Amino acid sequence: MPIVRGSSMMSLGTWKARSTKYQKFLNLSHVILLIFSTIIVFTAVVLIKFYHISKLDFWSMWFYINPTLMIVLGLYTFAVSVYGFLISNNEQRFLISLTAIFLSLAFLAQIFSVFSAMELRNIIKTEVIDPGAIRDEMKFYGVEGHEHITDKWDEMQRQLRCCGGERFDNGYTDWRSVGLGYKDSKAVPDSCCHEEKEGCGREKSTVRVGDTSAGIYKDGCLAILKIKLKDEVEPLMIVYACVGVLMAIVELITVVLACAYVAQISRRRRREEMFSRAGNAAHDEEFLPSLTSKETNF
Repeated sequence: MPIVRGSSMMSLGTWKARSTKYQKFLNLSHVILLIFSTIIVFTAVVLIKFYHISKLDFWSMWFYINPTLMIVLGLYTFAVSVYGFLISNNEQRFLISLTAIFLSLAFLAQIFSVFSAMELRNIIKTEVIDPGAIRDEMKFYGVEGHEHITDKWDEMQRQLRCCGGERFDNGYTDWRSVGLGYKDSKAVPDSCCHEEKEGCGREKSTVRVGDTSAGIYKDGCLAILKIKLKDEVEPLMIVYACVGVLMAIVELITVVLACAYVAQISRRRRREEMFSRAGNAAHDEEFLPSLTSKETNF
């Protein structure tokens, strides 16, 4: 069957135009994922540095899992999106297939991240902190081998201007009840002081409630954080869950587009090979002498 050269070239042009559309849609998806991943990483940093939720793992492990997962997932998605841009003009099927595989993993992780956000919201909304868990955490303050607990409480008390557990006005007295972990049962950590210096917290856990000359913060850190969590973090988790669902949808669409693009490249290459073989066969018929020709030198 003869091949019409004009129609074949038009067909190849159509294939290439479709491939260009796939590239544009994939690049658009990568832009959206870059924006979303940047927002997620920024939000996780705010949750860790401003709301200190990763330090509340003694309340629930979800306070540590959720922001950590947000950072890891955001950086991973950002890296995959950059990789997608770098290979956007490269029609190697293996490289494009890797994009689909990477984003499939990101999709599954994103679904789990949304679940962790809703779980954290439910904990903030309905669960009461166990006072025993707070004391079990605080008693290791200043103990050798538990420096991470000491650093955690020092950072919270300095930044939140608080002292002790979850009570207002007399939260600092919690340090008196957990004196076993601290070198002085009548002291509070120096990070509780208005003007921090070595030894400024001595004999301060026994000061009278309401004494304004004590020079220490009185409100418990958990008392302050619970209000922030209830008023600000809980709505933020709902917003993140919505954004996370949208991000998962975009990731799924990008996976489908990448797979379709790989299939498109495969079909186009098979078609090009078919045209090439047909063209070579027509060339041979035109220039090779026919065995049935009547022209002969004999």
